[in-house]
Amino acid sequence: MDRNTRRTLDLLQILTDKEITVKYKRTALGFLWSLMNPILSALVLFIAFKIFMRFQMKDYTLFMLSAMFPWTWFSASVLMCVNTLTGNTSLIKKVIFPKRLLILSVINGQLVTLIFSIPILAAMTFYYGMHPVWTWLYGIPLLMAIQYFIIYGMGMLTSMVNAYFRDMEHIIAVCINMLFWMTPIMYPLQMVPEKYRIFLVLNPMTYLIESWRDVIMGNNINWDYILISVVTAGLVMSAGTAVFNRMDKRIDEVL
Repeated sequence: MDRNTRRTLDLLQILTDKEITVKYKRTALGFLWSLMNPILSALVLFIAFKIFMRFQMKDYTLFMLSAMFPWTWFSASVLMCVNTLTGNTSLIKKVIFPKRLLILSVINGQLVTLIFSIPILAAMTFYYGMHPVWTWLYGIPLLMAIQYFIIYGMGMLTSMVNAYFRDMEHIIAVCINMLFWMTPIMYPLQMVPEKYRIFLVLNPMTYLIESWRDVIMGNNINWDYILISVVTAGLVMSAGTAVFNRMDKRIDEVL
């Protein structure tokens, strides 16, 4: 490993540590909040759908959480990446370094939360009479890698556009909220009527979330869904990289 690569990785480690420590500084539960947020959100939705609306589905809690944890990594990372460049203006203007590291540090910081959620999901599978198999050992890292590139592409795109047009922060917040309900998190994809399913198919997270659920609840991998997710990740990464490189030339002028 050459010196520049090592320096870049060291800087990424420092930025990632900062993201994790600053976020939970002076909180009583600290890092536990990162796990509590999706769990509490799932609890509220469980009460609404399972108790009040009497939504009938076996193992519904595991069904929700197997999608909520990956979704939280996606939504939290994208929302935080929007302000990554505008929130580090002084650092960008004083120090010369790859600006992409700021985006990567946010994604890595949120990824830690997902990693710590895996034992929770594993414990829940035993509770519901299932158990993890060897599929988890390669299925989960594969899904993490695909989702990482999707988030990275969106992070580059939204952070750079927001540096020029500050309305992007509010637009992304609305879009993420819409995507949540257009992603099969609270309901299976098969429940959506065929004529409306096209709207979910266009959602870049639909097949990825379905793949997470297949691995965790079904101990299998749907390679068709994986292929679609890989193509999606490639398109998002290409778009994000193109926009980031093009607009990066004048970033110092607009910050």
